[in-house]
Amino acid sequence: MAGTAKVYFANRLSLKVNDGSTDHTLAILHGCEVIWEAEHIEEYGMDSTLREDVSKVKQKVRVKIKYAKFNPIVTEWWQMQIIRPSGATGAMEDTNTVKLFDITGILTDGAASPQKFQAVIDDCYFPTMPMVFAENQYVVHDLEAIGKSITSSNPA
Repeated sequence: MAGTAKVYFANRLSLKVNDGSTDHTLAILHGCEVIWEAEHIEEYGMDSTLREDVSKVKQKVRVKIKYAKFNPIVTEWWQMQIIRPSGATGAMEDTNTVKLFDITGILTDGAASPQKFQAVIDDCYFPTMPMVFAENQYVVHDLEAIGKSITSSNPA
């Protein structure tokens, strides 16, 4: 049976980050953006100004996440593993080891028998971990990850 195009409301997105052993559900999302990108090499010939061929190299998936709800207990906070890959102690670690995460997002249409779209981004790393505390505002974490690959599916 063929699916039909529907309108999706962004508040019906569930997002999980897995640190290798535990799924951490990010609640109160303020936005999520998934961008597949690749570097492209273009080939031009000597006798034409038009492109002869194109090839893609260096694929990656960029993920941008904004969320407001988090667990502030340092040893339980998954983000602490970004700065200390061997364990979430809150202290930056002097190592070249990078902690990799998997990010899963499921978007539903909100119907009684919902149509779902799932994207799983594997082997993500976070190059930065900003913590912004603005006066008279909820604390919102604005993270960007770079993943190795993406797999899309329609789960039951």
